[in-house]
Amino acid sequence: MEIYAVNIEGINEFNFEYTTYNHILSKQTLRKAKNFKHYKDSVRTVVGELLIHYIYLQNQKKEVFIPLVIRRNEYGKPYCNEAAFHFNVSHSGSWVVCIVDTKRVGIDIELMTDIDYEALISFFHSFESREMKETTSKKDYFYKLWTIKESVIKNIGKGLSIPLNSFYARQNQQVTSIHFEESTLNDTKFHVKMFDFQENYKLAACALHDKFPESISFLDASKIFSFLMHDSRLPK
Repeated sequence: MEIYAVNIEGINEFNFEYTTYNHILSKQTLRKAKNFKHYKDSVRTVVGELLIHYIYLQNQKKEVFIPLVIRRNEYGKPYCNEAAFHFNVSHSGSWVVCIVDTKRVGIDIELMTDIDYEALISFFHSFESREMKETTSKKDYFYKLWTIKESVIKNIGKGLSIPLNSFYARQNQQVTSIHFEESTLNDTKFHVKMFDFQENYKLAACALHDKFPESISFLDASKIFSFLMHDSRLPK
C-alpha cells in the first residue's frame, strides 16, 4: 500500500490545459471537468486521474504492458481493469491525494473550514454525537470523524447508500474501530489510519488490512505531467 499527495495550488487555467490529456483521461472525467463552474474543481478532478495513471505506469513491471482502463461502478466509484490494482482518490483545498493497494481501499482529505459542524453531526450516528458533545476540540473531532467515515464509505464503494448514521467510529488513542448496525458489513474488518498532514487538513485512509505506510509520498505535479506526455506506452 502507498499513499501519494500532489499540491495543485499553483495550477490554473493560464498554465494548465487539461484537454492536452484527452488521450489519457476517461470520458467520465473529461465530462465532469468540463461541467465544473470553477476551473480549480476541474484541475482537482483531472489531476486525480492523471495521478492514478502515473502511479500505475511507475509500478507496471510486466513484460507485456496492459493499458490502464478506468471504469466506474453503479455508485460512481472508479476502478480499473487490473484486478490487483486498487485505488481511491480524494481532493480538498490545494491537495489531491491517492491511495493504491492490491485490495480495496478508501481515502479522504478535508480542509478544515468554519462550517456548522455542530449541526452536521446530527446526521452521524448517535454515539458520535454524544462523543462530540463531550470533547473540547469539537472542530478537530468533527473533521477527524468525517474523514474516517468518508474513507470507509469510499472503501465500500456504494456511496451514500451507506448512510452516515448506519455505523460509527470508536476512536481510542491511535486505534479506530468501525461498527455497523444491523449490517452484513459487520463481517468485514475495516482498518483505518489517520495521517499527519498539512496544517488545517485532516486525512484518513481505510483498508482491509493494517499494513499502512509510515508516511505519505509527495509528488511534483509538473513531473507527473511531463512523464505522462512522453511515456511511449500511452496512446498519442
